[in-house]
Amino acid sequence: MPSLPFSRDADEGMPRIVRRNPSKPVTKFCINCLSPLEKGSELGGWLVPQDYYCKNCGYKGYVYLEDRRSEDEGLGEGNEAQQTGDRDP
Repeated sequence: MPSLPFSRDADEGMPRIVRRNPSKPVTKFCINCLSPLEKGSELGGWLVPQDYYCKNCGYKGYVYLEDRRSEDEGLGEGNEAQQTGDRDP
């Protein structure tokens, strides 16, 4: 039975699930001005959700952005080599 051609768009539009390494710190950025955020409360993350504060624009809240481009580039290189490696035309 002939195999179907591999589609790079098979997972397009689907949510991507990523397992994070909890020991690797990730810089969190403000959603308003993209400046690095600082933790707002000492109790955050234990008793209540962690809140963050931006010194640049004064934002205070629970929502933040993460820059994961370096991880995506590392994953993309390995996946492309693996995807194209053992396929027959």
